[in-house]
Amino acid sequence: MKLDWNKKDTTTAVYAFLVLAAAALFVALLWHIDWLRGVVREISGYLTPFVYGFALAYLLNPLLRFFERRRPLGRLRPRGRRNVALILTYLSFFCVIVLLLVAVIPPLGASVTTLVQNMPLYTEGAKNLSDSIQKYIHLDSVPKEVTDAVNSIFTYLYGVLSSAVLYAVGFTTKIGGWLVNALVGLIISIYMLAAKERIFAQSKRILHVLLPRRFVADVLELTYESNRKFSGFLIGKLIDSLIIGVICLIGMSLFRMPFPELISLIVGVTNIIPYFGPIVGCVPGFLLILITGSVPQALGFLAFILVLQQFDGNILGPAILGQSTGLSAMWVMFAILLFGGLYGFVGMIIGVPLLSVIFGVLRVFAVRRLEKKGMPTEAEDYAGEEHPLI
Repeated sequence: MKLDWNKKDTTTAVYAFLVLAAAALFVALLWHIDWLRGVVREISGYLTPFVYGFALAYLLNPLLRFFERRRPLGRLRPRGRRNVALILTYLSFFCVIVLLLVAVIPPLGASVTTLVQNMPLYTEGAKNLSDSIQKYIHLDSVPKEVTDAVNSIFTYLYGVLSSAVLYAVGFTTKIGGWLVNALVGLIISIYMLAAKERIFAQSKRILHVLLPRRFVADVLELTYESNRKFSGFLIGKLIDSLIIGVICLIGMSLFRMPFPELISLIVGVTNIIPYFGPIVGCVPGFLLILITGSVPQALGFLAFILVLQQFDGNILGPAILGQSTGLSAMWVMFAILLFGGLYGFVGMIIGVPLLSVIFGVLRVFAVRRLEKKGMPTEAEDYAGEEHPLI
């Protein structure tokens, strides 16, 4: 019996086989999800230096471009200009690192050492503070459930603070592996910056091999837009947080608050997180000052941080960042909660520009679909007469 093969049936059979194979592979991966996680974790560990290298190269690329555009280097050949710009870029980077280490590490180490050594005294101070509050507000007339809740809150806060200190101390044991990855990442970043045009050209060639030309154009446009949003947000936020950390250090030193270096570092680092960063950074500083027994200084610290964050949110932040993401406050909070829950602190940082890029892709897709249907593309055109956009 002769089979009657035709192109339509063959194509249908191939698609059906691919769908079944993909479904079987998906079920197998779900069945062995723990094994898959282990493999992904192991591969991620091997690629950690490349992640460090890419992140460093991405952050230093604007500085490299700045040096290459200077007039004295314009007289050199392209390769010579790139090499000189690379040397100046990494010299500037190392100078900043050395200055930070000299200025921050000694007082920061002293603050952490003092905190660890005096932890029993701070524990006693926290207990005395709790007793004083109970006497002041006459907790005898308050239901026992309320007093138990207050005591539980104090116990929880002290446990969080103690765990943070122990984690900071234990982190020093892991710093050796981190330094090795950072050193390898540093070398990788040099190669990436030295050959960034070639890497981009090779990636573009691979895209043309795998995708139709119109899709390649869309991917390149998305890449440019993503780079603009990520670089504008991340670099601007780093500069903004550095300034806030320095101002916090100066202010705490002038008011003679305890642990100025440690608390200013926490405030500066957490300030990278939009909206929630000031709260996250304020709580540890408030608790550190409070457990020393100085309630007025703790309240003064809250007032100082409130003024500082108002300055950052209304003057400094808009001046540096502008409208780098184009997201409303609601979507910024959505990005922080979602990506922070998925990827922790790093997710809180990259979540905002990442969601902005995703919205950009969805916006382009929606506009094209609406244009094909001959419908308006602006949101204002879909608002009702009874509920106009404000």
